[in-house]
Formats: sequence, structure tokens, C-alpha cells
Amino acid sequence: MSTPEPSHQVRPQSNTAARAAFGMIVVSMGAMLGPLDSAVNVAFPAITKSFNLRVSDIQWVVIVYVLAQSSLSIIFGKLGDRYGHRRIFMWGCAACAIVHTIAGLAPSYPALVAMRGLQGLAIGVAMSCGPALATFLYPPEQKRRALAIYTMLFGFGLAAGPVAGGILIEAFGWPAVFWYRTPLVLFAFAFAFVLPRGGAQNPSPAAFDRAGAMLLIISLSSFVASLSLIRHAAAMPFWLLAAIIVCAGSTVLFIRQELRSSDPVVHVAFYRDPVFVGIQFATIAINFFAFGVFLLAPYMFALRHDTPLAVAGLMLALYPCGQIAAGVLGTWMSGAVRSSTLVKLGMILTALGLMATGLASTGSSLLVLGLALALAGFGLGLFQVGNLDLTTSILPVSARGVAGSLVNVARLMGIVIGAALITLLLDGIAGGRAGPDLTVFRLVYIFLGAGMLSIAAMMSVTVFRKVR
Repeated sequence: MSTPEPSHQVRPQSNTAARAAFGMIVVSMGAMLGPLDSAVNVAFPAITKSFNLRVSDIQWVVIVYVLAQSSLSIIFGKLGDRYGHRRIFMWGCAACAIVHTIAGLAPSYPALVAMRGLQGLAIGVAMSCGPALATFLYPPEQKRRALAIYTMLFGFGLAAGPVAGGILIEAFGWPAVFWYRTPLVLFAFAFAFVLPRGGAQNPSPAAFDRAGAMLLIISLSSFVASLSLIRHAAAMPFWLLAAIIVCAGSTVLFIRQELRSSDPVVHVAFYRDPVFVGIQFATIAINFFAFGVFLLAPYMFALRHDTPLAVAGLMLALYPCGQIAAGVLGTWMSGAVRSSTLVKLGMILTALGLMATGLASTGSSLLVLGLALALAGFGLGLFQVGNLDLTTSILPVSARGVAGSLVNVARLMGIVIGAALITLLLDGIAGGRAGPDLTVFRLVYIFLGAGMLSIAAMMSVTVFRKVR
């Protein structure tokens, strides 16, 4: 059962309804840089063709970006708790304005992958304090409403990205999916003064836990390296073993460092709460299975003769439109339905949506396929509303920047695991064929949906059985 939040620590600044609404728009313009990256997914086939890549090679565009973002998210969430969430948010916005301008200029695939790393770093900083800033715009009793609005706007970014991507790629080519976000982040930077400062007004005198931050980066990086090397285990067994050893060793050292640090990056004590651990596991799982939509759907649409690029962008947008609908419903049901119920229902609906997508991928109309994608997105949106509320309720208010970052990192780790393993699954089902056909995509989606349904059933009868 989640513990009540202490009421004596950080308090949100007083806001009028208009100021809070405008502040949420400003936060979203910066924090939506991540979900607006969904435009890049629409560009996957164009990037694959431009650099003469295999479908599985596109995973590096995702992995490097997500790794860079997740490595810094918790660290800058912690810095936001210490020195002010608004300050960290503005740093991220400034960095994003520069990186998004140059990302589309990559002359080769390795250069593009390197640019994606820089982009992930900048977006990780900008997004790290987004949930904290959103909650501090409203009174404590409206926290879940604020998070539901934030989730809805996050879903809007995911929906707008594919639509914008389809239009921009046809007009200007794949580099435009990076350039179009620069004006948005400049807006967020210019109006960030309306946001609450957040974080401690008088930071702890303890030095920032640099050792813990470095060990966290090494642990996450080696974990991702291990996943990426699995497909090359036969040819590179030494490097796979080395990555696993580094990951295990750095994780143990990170835990030891956090236990003895006076102001750790992540309080290991949080993970003694089985509900908290269950939430993080569920977050990784649902984002792993659901990432199959954004990773594979662009290629699936490319194989259908009834979906030109602009239409494919609109179809892919139906998935996050489901998340927007869930955000609206989460706002309307605030206080009436338990957050744990939203989490469980979200996992089940996501699973059903994935399986329906697989069944509708061949021989069904675009309308049926679109409804299946929307159902998967609706489930993910319900999960996110309940997930954010449970996580920010378990952790103290003074750690709200870390709370939002932990949710974001769990989400990103699910995505990066999905990028590495779903492409491996795709290659395995394809069985060495020159290119996967629609039947392969059908089987992959059914497998992902069945896996998500199994996790939902397991979590419902264990961790979430008695959670309010």
C-alpha cells in the first residue's frame, strides 16, 4: 500500500487557474520533445533506404537515443530537487534548441547515431523535471488531475509526431523530423519564467553524489550493451560476457554507494517497498511490449498498398490518440477510481490492443487496424495516469523530481529493451527471409500481446492485489 506524502516539505507556489494552464502548456512544449520524437519512427523506412540498412539496423537510432536520455534523467531529476526544477528544465530546453537544429545534418548513418545520442542527452534534461513542474502548478489535492493533464498532453505529442512526420518527410525529407521541434523548445525556454521554481529553496549541504551518478550511467550503458550484443553472441562471446560482468559489478557498486551516501541520487530504500518495485517492473514491461507499435508499424504500413506515407502517419497517430482519451478519462475519474485499478486495466487493454493489431494487420480495413492501435494506446494511457500517481505518492514531495525521472527511466528502459529484443524476435520469426512480410508482423504482435497479458495477470494477483 502506498504511503501518504509528507505535508511539511516542498509546497507548490500559488497559481491562478490561467497561470497554471499556461504553465502546463510551457512545460509540455519542453517535455513533449520526447513524445514528438515519434515523428522519427515514421522516418524509419526512409532512413533505412537512405543509408542502405537492414530493418534490424534501425535499432541503433532508438537505443543510443534512449540510453542517453535515460542515463541523465534521474541525475537531472535529482539536481532539480536540489537546485530547482525550473532551472534544470531551462538548461534542457537550451540544449535541445541547438541539438535539434544540427541533428538533421548527419551525412552518414554513424553520424546520425551520434547525433541521436546528443539529442537524447538534451531531451533527458528537459524531460527530467516535467512531471514535478506539472504537479507544482496545482494544489496538492489536485495532483492526480495535474498528472492526468500531463499524460494527455504527452499523448498529444505522440499523436502529433507521426502526422507531422508523414507530412514533413514527403515535403522536405527525413531530416525535417528533427528541425520542426526547434521553434517549440524556444517557446518553452522564453516563457519558463511562469513556472514554479520547485526543488529545495536551500539545497542540502551534502555534495552531489557524483560517484553514484557515474556508476548509474555505467550500469545502464552496460545493460543496454549486453542486450545489443545478444544477437551477436556467437561471434562476440567475449564482449557479451564483459558487458554482463560490467553491468553486474557497476550495479552492485552503485547500490553500495547509494546506501552510504548522505544525499544519494536514488534512495535504495525506495526499492524495499514491493509496490514501488512492482510499479517499476510493470512500467518496463508495458513499454517493452507496447513499443512494438512505434517500432514495427511504419514497416507494416509500408507493406500495405492502401497506406501512403501521409496516411501511415495519421494511422500511427491513432495509437497516442488513445492515450489522449485515457488522459481525459483519468482527469474525469480523478478520486473516483483507484490508481491501481487504472494500472491493471491499462495493462490488460494494451495487451488486447496489441493482439488485435496483429489480427488486423492482414485482410482487415484501415478502420479496424486503427481501432486496434487506439485500444493499445488507450490502455497505455490509463496505465500512465495510475502509474505516475502511485509513484509520486510513495516517494516524498521533496523527491518529486526523482519520482518523475524514475518513471521516465523505467519507460525508457522498456523501450530500449524492446528495440533490442523485438527486432531479434522479428528476425527469428522471419527465418532468414530477405524481408519480413505481413504474416511475420501479425505473429510478432500476437506474441507481444500475449506476453503483456501474462504480465498483467501475474501483477494483478501479486503486487497490485491489495494496493489502493
